[in-house]
Amino acid sequence: MADGISYIDGPRLQRCFAAGLERLIGEREFLNKINVFPVADGDTGNNMYRTALAARIAIADGDAPAGELLVRLADGALDGAQGNSGAILAQFFQGLATPLASHDRIDAPSLAAALEEAAVATRSALTTPREGTIISVIDAVARAAAKHRKSGDFARLLPAMLAAGEQALAATTGQLEELSKAGVVDAGARGFVSILEGCVEFLTNGSLRDLQPFSNDSVADFTEHAHHEHDVDLEFRYCTECMLEGADLDPARLRQELAALGNSMVIAGSKTRLRIHIHTNEPETIFDLAAAFGTVSRTKADDMLGQARTLSRVNRDVAIVTDSGADIPEAIMADFDIQMVPLRVQFGEDSHLDKLGMSPAEFRTELLRNPARPGTSQPTPGDLRRMYEFLGTHFKAVISVNLSAALSGTWQSARAAAERTSASERIRVIDSKHVSVGQGLAVVRAAELAAQGLRGAELEAAIELEMGRIKNYALVADLTNAVRSGRVKPLVKHIADWLRLTPVLTSTPAGKVGISGFILGRRNLTTRFARHVARRQQRGRRWRFAIAHGYHEEADAALLGARLQQLLPESECAWQTEIGAALGVHAGMAALVVALCECAPDATASQTPPAG
Repeated sequence: MADGISYIDGPRLQRCFAAGLERLIGEREFLNKINVFPVADGDTGNNMYRTALAARIAIADGDAPAGELLVRLADGALDGAQGNSGAILAQFFQGLATPLASHDRIDAPSLAAALEEAAVATRSALTTPREGTIISVIDAVARAAAKHRKSGDFARLLPAMLAAGEQALAATTGQLEELSKAGVVDAGARGFVSILEGCVEFLTNGSLRDLQPFSNDSVADFTEHAHHEHDVDLEFRYCTECMLEGADLDPARLRQELAALGNSMVIAGSKTRLRIHIHTNEPETIFDLAAAFGTVSRTKADDMLGQARTLSRVNRDVAIVTDSGADIPEAIMADFDIQMVPLRVQFGEDSHLDKLGMSPAEFRTELLRNPARPGTSQPTPGDLRRMYEFLGTHFKAVISVNLSAALSGTWQSARAAAERTSASERIRVIDSKHVSVGQGLAVVRAAELAAQGLRGAELEAAIELEMGRIKNYALVADLTNAVRSGRVKPLVKHIADWLRLTPVLTSTPAGKVGISGFILGRRNLTTRFARHVARRQQRGRRWRFAIAHGYHEEADAALLGARLQQLLPESECAWQTEIGAALGVHAGMAALVVALCECAPDATASQTPPAG
């Protein structure tokens, strides 16, 4: 063992933290498995992995004074911080870097003093600190450093800190009911200790050897079972985060403003840059309140209820995910454990998370009151990667059925994001060639086929076949938005307006928008629309259809469904729902949409939720 280490300079500090961060990165899957607090959503490993990876990249170049390196480490962690534990870890690094920023090299007393400040700063970042979590371990490590600071020898100081951290980590199991019930330690605390292990390993052995991730087969096996039984009745549903930048930011005041809107709040960073993390039911309100303090960016809201529900499934073979271009009622999403990544909705410079931050009803209201032209954009690469990483670490296969590639860049972005995840070989991204309820039927059918036991290439081929059976029709009273977005040629609108024709749009086999025909006049449109659709379907076939409506009352959608069932006696209505922003921006909210899927001869006509 090396001894007599009286100071740590930049290069040694860089290697020390590199070893620690790589140790944490290697424990990613294990941390996911033991994640039961504050929410058993199985992604603490993913969140700490992203935080550690960003910090590791930030210190890739070790040719810098120790203090400058710590500042880069802290900034990198803050930029990449995800989740509760990731935000807390980023705040710890911020607290550690602040008092040491001007040091060319660091001695043991200086490190011990900085650790005390970091522990205080970390605890102060939380609205309601809980003992038995990462903060308990950080406090124990800071106390051990203070106790051994006079030795002046890092070869003794760091092992003493690690021993105190391991003891505090073991104690977490008995400090929180959730941990005791599952028989595990706190996942965030375990991640912090793994950093210490890597640092001590480098300091005592002097090399960046490959470090085996901490493992305990009996605990891992037990926690797989524990995840199947956890409570998913969450008071606050969305894990919401954003970055806030400004001058002289006031974390205490911001915390006071946000406190009533959720729990598990962490506000980490400095007076110029803050990472906000909170569990809430109102993501958009969080972003709006934060915007009053400075510039908001990197917004995200992950559905913890959906994640926890998905992890409770007995069958962990296949996960189905889509984007918010699909219009599917939440109850059906829950029945099939379908995950959704939101598109972004823009009104001028304001950006909203589709269906999470802005519901279809709120979108319609904003259309009426906001003079800015609305638009949509594909999900961010970060949103897609987070979803794929989460599902890829828990399922053998992930099927992502996305909005038509001919209408949006979402499918291409999804493919790129899937390729950049560690589970890329298990993820398949499929172009639905549809939008709205047409895409929704494709997604639900994919979930049904997976529930029936199809896997691999057979499942993908069956999904592609089913998508070819789907037909979309949209009754669009006003083509203004469709022309503006380039989906319909201006000449079509000119002719329709001139002759008082109501166009019926349809989807082409390539996934583009085409014209199915026109209805003369403006009277009895819903009934005549049903006849138009029915005439284009082969008689004697069985159909499942879904309807989406905008400004139309639900009665219009119900009338359309009733008429279609009369005209196509073998058909059944799968669901009725509201038009989402992905279609509403382009077709307008006065549209009435129906999608039909021809049932295969051996397919069940009813929806069958997957096992578990």
